[in-house]
Amino acid sequence: MSARRAVLVVLAVAATLAALPAVASSAGKNTTTIAVSLKFPAFHGNLGSPRKACLGSRKVTMYRERSGKKKVLGKDTSEDNGKWAIPVGKNLTSGSYYATVDKRGKCKSAKSKVLSID
Repeated sequence: MSARRAVLVVLAVAATLAALPAVASSAGKNTTTIAVSLKFPAFHGNLGSPRKACLGSRKVTMYRERSGKKKVLGKDTSEDNGKWAIPVGKNLTSGSYYATVDKRGKCKSAKSKVLSID
């Protein structure tokens, strides 16, 4: 992928992702949501939960899925306010990208919406 095309893809994806809502894993008072955004050069986002204790110190994993195979791009631990970031470098290849957060205690796991890059 040329440098110019990579920048155009990143800009197009960033504009599209700014409007994507988070996805909850299931209903209930201990639900967790995970929102993903792409701001060059990292995937980043926020966890959401009505229970403040479910925001901090959660393991977030970023994946790329292509042709049915998934690859871990990186991991981060969320801050107390739910923010997280996983740098992935400058060159994003085509595929589907998503993040997950693990279950912890009474806090439920969650998976973000899938972000597609062609």
